[in-house]
Amino acid sequence: MDRTSWLDTAVSGIRFGPDRKAVRAELEGHIEDKTADLQRIFPGIPEEEARERALSGMGDPEELKISLAKVHRPWLGWLWTASRWALWVTLLALNLAALGTRTEYGNSLRGRSGTEVYHRIRDGEKAQLGQYTFRITAAAYLDVPEDGVREDTLQLVLRASSPRFWERLSWEAFYSSLTAVGPDGTRYPMDRQDIRMDESRGVYQVYTGSAGCRWGIFWREAAVYIPAEGWRPGDHVTLELESPAGRISLSAPVEERVEIP
Repeated sequence: MDRTSWLDTAVSGIRFGPDRKAVRAELEGHIEDKTADLQRIFPGIPEEEARERALSGMGDPEELKISLAKVHRPWLGWLWTASRWALWVTLLALNLAALGTRTEYGNSLRGRSGTEVYHRIRDGEKAQLGQYTFRITAAAYLDVPEDGVREDTLQLVLRASSPRFWERLSWEAFYSSLTAVGPDGTRYPMDRQDIRMDESRGVYQVYTGSAGCRWGIFWREAAVYIPAEGWRPGDHVTLELESPAGRISLSAPVEERVEIP
């Protein structure tokens, strides 16, 4: 029996196609390995003879066929395939649900608030705390006109992400556990926010505090604002987050200056 016929016979009892293909490739690899071993041990042996000996050393393909058929049950393969499809269907359903499900923010499970993010950064510092991964995703100096109502501020954006989408981090917990430390060392607890009304624009202007800006099924982002007095490009702002799970500290340089109309 040649190698192709031997392989076809050995795997013919496996009824689940993907398993049959994978096992055939594995057996073929074993034959090649045995052939190479024989050629290394007996340098003068012809390649064809080495292949024949390697194949004969693999055993009776009919007996192997029965053994493989017992191990590779088709329902196990189909169950695994079905579970993978079920996962993707579930994720798709969650994304579709995000278009209509409401949250305490008055928005869908995926969206953004009126809080603008002005300068995104890549590879921001990140840390793990409990089930959540926290990362700084934006940093900017917001330069506003001297209109007597608004003030220049530093904005940092912190993202909290977790694969456990069913345990969503609340905005209140996000804010209450967060403290910003300015370049001069001044500490600004985010649970005591200073949010004032800009009457000339008819909107709220945050001078010190945090506000939700974007969110998805697996993550949330909060924009943090602190006074920008004495800021120089490259000054670092630190965000400290403390919870029952522990404490982390993340920093980022503020280099981007953005003029706000």
